[in-house]
Formats: sequence, structure tokens, C-alpha cells
Amino acid sequence: MNVFNRIVMILSILAWIALVVFIMLDPLTAIGFATDNLDYYEQLMFDEVFFYYFVWGAGALLLILLILLWLEIRHRRYKTVRIRGKGRGTGELSIDSVVQSLEYRVDELLGVRNVRPRVTSRGKDVEVVLDLDTSPTVNIPILTEQVVKLCQDVVEGQLGLKIHGKVRVSISHEPYARGALPVAEPVTRERARRPEIAKRPAVAPTPVEPVQPENVIVDIDTRPTPEDEQVHGH
Repeated sequence: MNVFNRIVMILSILAWIALVVFIMLDPLTAIGFATDNLDYYEQLMFDEVFFYYFVWGAGALLLILLILLWLEIRHRRYKTVRIRGKGRGTGELSIDSVVQSLEYRVDELLGVRNVRPRVTSRGKDVEVVLDLDTSPTVNIPILTEQVVKLCQDVVEGQLGLKIHGKVRVSISHEPYARGALPVAEPVTRERARRPEIAKRPAVAPTPVEPVQPENVIVDIDTRPTPEDEQVHGH
């Protein structure tokens, strides 16, 4: 569509240039031509059929011009975004690269099952919207804060881009299963990936009976030794 708009603009400019050059070279002929045609069309306006053709043709031309104007001034979708730099050179990064970076990094957070980044380039900055699917055990306020901070670190810190406004996070939080209770312990990566682990009932430890001490009988020889007799004999 950009190519079509450019072609139309070029043809329009060339037509106006040709008209201006013609008027400058032979102004009397141009004025006479305009006067004769104006008188002719003034007489045709009294014809009802011509008048309807004129209205329909003007309406169609007006509609085409409005469509072209809307296509020209509408918000364009950029495929790249400018990288902020301090040097004289400029760089651009594709939107697909930004989406892949966010998807890879946010998916590493505990409790996130699926992430769908939506990044819109405005030329100099980007708008970031994240759609998340989370597990039932996740803490929504804490996770939202972590996601926003991580997006700012990735987009502005690592990729060198600028975020327009604030990062928007849309969360789809899965409810607890019927009859299940919230898990009080921290959610690990294995539990986030395999919710059936979190739903397993806890197995109570088997009680261990205390070991009673056994009665041990020790046979002690109380007869005196020869050394004891010598001592007592003295």
C-alpha cells in the first residue's frame, strides 16, 4: 500500500507541474480554454441526466480521495524499532527479535505456563503487552511486579530500546480444582510445569514405635583374687 500511495502522489505532482508549465507558457490559451469549457458546462447543468452523472462522479472521486487520505495519515506498523545509541551511527532491531527475547525470558519465571508478547513499534519506541497463563498456585501481585521489572530489564537494558508508557500485563489465572486447597509451600519449576504434582495428597509419615531397652543380666564374679588375699594378709 505504501508503494501505491507513492505512485499516486508522484502522478499528482507531475500533473500539477504540467498544468503550471502550460499556464506559464501560454496563459491566454489556458484562460480561453477554461472560459469556453465553463460556459459549456454551465449549460449542461440544466440537463437533469448530466447533473446526476456529475453528482455521482464527484461523489466517487471524493470517496477515493478520502480513502487515499486515510491510507496516508493512518498509523503505520513498523517492523523494526530504532536502538538508542550515544554514537553517530544508528541501529534498528526487528520486532520479532524483541518478541522472542521476551517470550524466552518471561517463560522462565515460576508459575508462568504460557506467555504471548505483543510488541508494537512506534519507530523510536515500542509498546509492550504480555498475555500470561499462570498456574493456580502463583501469587498474582508478586508475579506482575516480576514480569514488569523483567520486561524493562530486557527491552531497555539488554536490547537498548525505549518502552512507550507502561508495560501492560494481561493474566489468565487458572482456578483451583474443586475440593483442592491452596498450596502453602513455594511453587517450584516442576510444580509449575506439572500441576498434577501439586494436586497429589500429602502422604502422612508412618509412626515409628520407640524401642524399649532390654533387661541385660551381667554375671559378676565376687570371689577374691590371690592379690586381694595377700593385701588382707599383711
